[in-house]
Amino acid sequence: SVIQPSISNIHHFLSIKLTSTNNLIWRSQLLALLRGYDLLSFIDGTTHPPMKTLDDGSLNPAYKTWHKQDQLLLSWLFSSLTESIHAQVIGLEISRSVWKFLNSAFASQSQACIMQLLLSLHSLKKGDDAMTTYLLKAKSIADELTLASKPISDDDMVLYVLGGLSSEYAAFVTSVTTRDSPISVVDLQGMLLNEEIRC
Repeated sequence: SVIQPSISNIHHFLSIKLTSTNNLIWRSQLLALLRGYDLLSFIDGTTHPPMKTLDDGSLNPAYKTWHKQDQLLLSWLFSSLTESIHAQVIGLEISRSVWKFLNSAFASQSQACIMQLLLSLHSLKKGDDAMTTYLLKAKSIADELTLASKPISDDDMVLYVLGGLSSEYAAFVTSVTTRDSPISVVDLQGMLLNEEIRC
């Protein structure tokens, strides 16, 4: 697919600019856009640029088309960076180079964020929170892990939610964990909201 230069409202799709703290959200936004335009291969290395010149020394038309697409994609990348991040990639001339640099720069931060999210999920407790608040906290952490390409399975999420309940829900927890068939997170949420009324 060729990027159309007439697309002038790209900022509507790249509304989140990359900062030093929001890499996971920025990354998910950009990847969704590139998948939508079938351009992911420009940055993930699955497509290599054509030879710049033909055997007779003339410019390869295929390279010209590729370069035009890549430069427009590069401008999209630059437009989604804050000034401080943009300053770090000045001099990089193709979109894959910028993508690789940013991936490398944020790799350790992303891993640290994932570990922190997993710890938050492990230590999540309902406490005095309303059930709705507790469930929203759990969902928020799970959503962030999904953005970080570390999705939590339904079975694990059910266990995390049950594990954070207080002793007054002990009978409920037992009834769920001894079921013959697994329960979905959505069904568990409905059951917990009903159980809260009874407790």
